[in-house]
Amino acid sequence: MSGSDDDSGPVDDGSDGASEGDAPAEFDPADVNGSDIEPIGGMIAVAFTGAVIGLVGAGVAFFVGDLGLALIGVGAVVALSSPIAYIRLRRLRGS
Repeated sequence: MSGSDDDSGPVDDGSDGASEGDAPAEFDPADVNGSDIEPIGGMIAVAFTGAVIGLVGAGVAFFVGDLGLALIGVGAVVALSSPIAYIRLRRLRGS
């Protein structure tokens, strides 16, 4: 808490005005290029995207049954294609 303490001057609480969740000043998200993301990072992103599509489908299924089931199916296919692609990529690279 900043302020004065019995007229002895300002009290410093150790905070520099930045919140704890702020990124360091030297990090700029615009500096990340698409070529910086390796294949495994892309596969993880695809798997999470598929999971989100499936979860949205589960929520929609309560209101519009056919659309919800379709989204669940698409989400499952997308989420499961990522590990399959990873296994295939490992076999092709020989690691």
